[in-house]
Amino acid sequence: MVRVKDIPHATRWLMATRVLTRTVLALGREPADDLSAFRNGICAELGNEIMQIADRYQMPRGHAADLVQTLGTISVILFGPEFETRYIEGFPEEAVIRLTGCAMFREESAHGISPTHVHRVCRAYVASAIEALNPAFTISVTRARCCGDSFCEMVIERKKG
Repeated sequence: MVRVKDIPHATRWLMATRVLTRTVLALGREPADDLSAFRNGICAELGNEIMQIADRYQMPRGHAADLVQTLGTISVILFGPEFETRYIEGFPEEAVIRLTGCAMFREESAHGISPTHVHRVCRAYVASAIEALNPAFTISVTRARCCGDSFCEMVIERKKG
């Protein structure tokens, strides 16, 4: 019989991140024209948990560069090291994230989930996370591996008006 203590910590983390990634993708199967139920439900709950983690560990989120750091850290914990932010260009009002790997895109190919679906779920996740961390900011996905780009790029900026 295998016990939890017999499974290395790194393997446990890999198992957990894959299960969460797969679950989020599966639960996000909404009609292409209406992702609001998913975003208001599952992603809102993820956003609340992300906010609580950031509060608990006093993670920075006062400006755009802080949000990149905090979103990156929490996303790696939840979805695995593919979300490690290797390139960050951050300023107080705007920050750019570039990723060469994506846990959600990796998982979709193994389970027959379309790249379009992955893109919708990812956008809903990052938008809900930023809204929860600091509602004065927004995030847009300007490039995405699941849309054929060689990397993912997201821009966090202060809301206008």
